Amino acid sequence: MSLQLPCEFSVREILPAVRSIVAEKLIKEKNLSEYKAASLMGLTPAAVSNYLKSKRGSNLKSILEKDEKFMDLVSEVTNRIVSSNSNLSIYYCILCSEGKKVLNRHGYNLSPCLYETNEVK
Repeated sequence: MSLQLPCEFSVREILPAVRSIVAEKLIKEKNLSEYKAASLMGLTPAAVSNYLKSKRGSNLKSILEKDEKFMDLVSEVTNRIVSSNSNLSIYYCILCSEGKKVLNRHGYNLSPCLYETNEVK
């Protein structure tokens, strides 16, 4: 029997897809350098380069990108981190939670985490 925690799938699959989408937005839409995008994302420039080259994060990216509501959220988050010079890491749980909703609508059966159950006060 295998026990998989809700965040295991998220860290392995959703988070890389989200990072790939955000990296593209920061560089292509906001005209930031890979170095600046990496700084805002809490990553190395090499990691950002891998996301841009689809070496990471490509498995679920197309599903997430097709969801208008999810992409609106990504745009909002991207605008916030650029305007406030804040780090993407504070938004990961929100993006992950919304990404799971998109995937569940596409046939995935992903369990909610503690954040999503609103049990954290």
